[in-house]
Amino acid sequence: MEIFKDAALEVLAKKGGGELSVVDFGSGKSYLTFAVQYFLTEILKVPCRIFGLDLKKDVIEYCSRLSDELDLKNLSFAVGDIAEFGEDKKPDIIITLHACDTATDYALNYAIKKGASAILSVPCCQHEINLQLKKNKAGENPVFEPLLKYGLIKERFSALVTDAVRGELLENFGYKVQMIEFIDDEGTPKNLMIRAIKKSGLEEEAGAKKSSCKILQELGVSQTLENLLN
Repeated sequence: MEIFKDAALEVLAKKGGGELSVVDFGSGKSYLTFAVQYFLTEILKVPCRIFGLDLKKDVIEYCSRLSDELDLKNLSFAVGDIAEFGEDKKPDIIITLHACDTATDYALNYAIKKGASAILSVPCCQHEINLQLKKNKAGENPVFEPLLKYGLIKERFSALVTDAVRGELLENFGYKVQMIEFIDDEGTPKNLMIRAIKKSGLEEEAGAKKSSCKILQELGVSQTLENLLN
C-alpha cells in the first residue's frame, strides 16, 4: 500500500486536493479494490470514487453485495471486458493487478487516452510476443539466437520485451516510468510493477509524438499497446 500511497499523494499534490477517482481493471475478488477504498477514505481521509471491472459475473455480484452491506457509497463494480470498456470514467489513478496478457495493454491504452495521472500495473502471462516468435524467423538472427533457442529463456525474454515496450510507450506519451518489484519472490514470481506518473506541459506534448519501438521491428513482431496507440 506504500506504493499506492506515494502515487496517490503525488496526484493529489498536482491536483491541489479534491476527490480522487480510481479504476481497478481486472479487479477479481477485489481485495485490492476494498483496501484502496479503506486506505483513501479511512486513513488518508481523502474523498474518492473507486470503480472495479472484471469479466466474472459471480465475483462482481459478490463484491457489489459486500459493498452494499458495508454501505460503501463511493465504491462500485461492473461486469465487463477491459478491451471493450468505453465508459468515460476520467480516472486519476488506474490500477491493474495481474491483468492477463493483452488485458494489461487495453488498460494502459485506456489510461493514456483518458489522461490518467498515475498508473500502477502488474502485468501477467505475457504470451503475445512469445507466440509470434515461434512463428517467425527472428531466431535466425545471430544477435537474438542465444535468447531464443531455449524455450524457458525465450519465454522470459518475451515477457521482458513486452514490459520494456510498455514502459517505453508510456514514456513516449508523457509518463515518468519505473519498473519495480512490489513484493518478494516468495509471494509470487509475477512481481514486476509498472509505475507511471504523468508529466505535464511541454514534456508531455513532445513525448506524445513518438509511439514506435525499434526492438519490435528487429524481432519482427507486433505488440497490442503499440497497435492501439497508433
